[in-house]
Amino acid sequence: MTKAPGKTSRNDGSDVENDLRRDFNDLRRELLDHRVKLVDRWLMVMAIFLTLLVGVAPIVGYLGFERFREIEAEARRSVDTAREHAEEAGKLVDEIKKMHGVASLRLEEITAETAAAEPDKADEAVRSAQADPAASPIDRAISAAILFQRQGNIEEAIEKWRAVANVVDGTDDELGARAWFSIGYLHGEESRPQKTIDAYDKAIRLKPDMAEAYNNRGIAKNDLGRHENAITDYDKTIRLKPDIAETYNNRGVAKNQLGRHEEAIADHDQAIRLKPDNIGAYNNRGNAKRHLGRYEDAIADYDEAIRLKPDMAEAYNNRGNAKSGLGRHKDAIADYDEAIRLKPDNTEAYNNRGITKNDLGRHEDAIADFDEAIRLKPDMAEAYGNRGNAKNGLGRYEDAIADFDEAIQLKPDYTNAYYNRANVRFTLGHKDEARRDLEMVLELARAADDETMTDMANREIERLFGDGDP
Repeated sequence: MTKAPGKTSRNDGSDVENDLRRDFNDLRRELLDHRVKLVDRWLMVMAIFLTLLVGVAPIVGYLGFERFREIEAEARRSVDTAREHAEEAGKLVDEIKKMHGVASLRLEEITAETAAAEPDKADEAVRSAQADPAASPIDRAISAAILFQRQGNIEEAIEKWRAVANVVDGTDDELGARAWFSIGYLHGEESRPQKTIDAYDKAIRLKPDMAEAYNNRGIAKNDLGRHENAITDYDKTIRLKPDIAETYNNRGVAKNQLGRHEEAIADHDQAIRLKPDNIGAYNNRGNAKRHLGRYEDAIADYDEAIRLKPDMAEAYNNRGNAKSGLGRHKDAIADYDEAIRLKPDNTEAYNNRGITKNDLGRHEDAIADFDEAIRLKPDMAEAYGNRGNAKNGLGRYEDAIADFDEAIQLKPDYTNAYYNRANVRFTLGHKDEARRDLEMVLELARAADDETMTDMANREIERLFGDGDP
């Protein structure tokens, strides 16, 4: 998120909480003052009434019955007047409460997430609350949090929401949950998955039926590679709110990453049924079909995603992968070109275009694409491994080994890099090192329960050394 210019100094939140608590105390004091004045008025009326009663007896004896009735009428009028004043005071207090309620209502449903999704509505609510003299301290704190968020001052926004959460702790679980939910959302925008999860944990403890918190916590867990835990959160979300299309889409992504491609497709199907223009679901369903080798079906899904969103670079990149799987390399390169045009820093598209060019024997062009991918993302292990393959194709064996070394340094369980380095080492006559690499491939493949790679490694050991499964 782009940072807006201006003052962005950060505090620890304690001053904000103290200000909020002081404002609350002032508001309570005002209400108590109204009540004290009301009581004073009643006491005055009672004193007048009692004084009049005490003076009535001698007056009755002196002036007679008619005079007594006149005095009684005057006393009743005094009581009625006092009652009217008391009613006016009560109405004033009610009006203050009502005005506070209206101010609170403006921000009642707003969170950091809804402020991002509906910025115009959020801005209007903030302006209204800030212009309202009856707005509560909580209203003003939430308004400030949203304003900081809209300005890109995420840390300040988090501190405001944290102050709200701390002030209402133990008194308003609904608002507390909303505050922690907003904190989780803002941490997520800053790519802090563990802090995101911690905040959503607190929101869920305060409001166990908060479906959106489960959904967003699932996204954070999935980002950390905790796919099974993410699915558990998505399941809970769906039980609470069965009609959220994005939750099915998110669960499908997690299942696809676990290799449960058919189940993933079923989830994306449901997401599309609930929301027929769900661009992400079409793209992700295409990914699941592609992993199953259903390239034509995958291309149809990518086509629909692109029809709905013609500037979706990710869909062009994925469609290129599907076309490459069908051997349509030139068509694939055209899709990668478009993905890069739409998103010039698209490391995946550079890497994939390099793979396709290498398959066409265009090794130098492939190396140029891998170079760009590495420039954009220096820790991209796959780009180093693929560049090693291209250099191997040019007979630059030592350079290829250097790239495989770097790939393994970045990703120690990178089985393809070990496998390809073994072949280059064998070509150079480094047979013992080649065998150690293949044995590492076997170890990693067995640990990952990867039968395909296990078979490949065994066949290669048998081809190169005459035996298998050491």
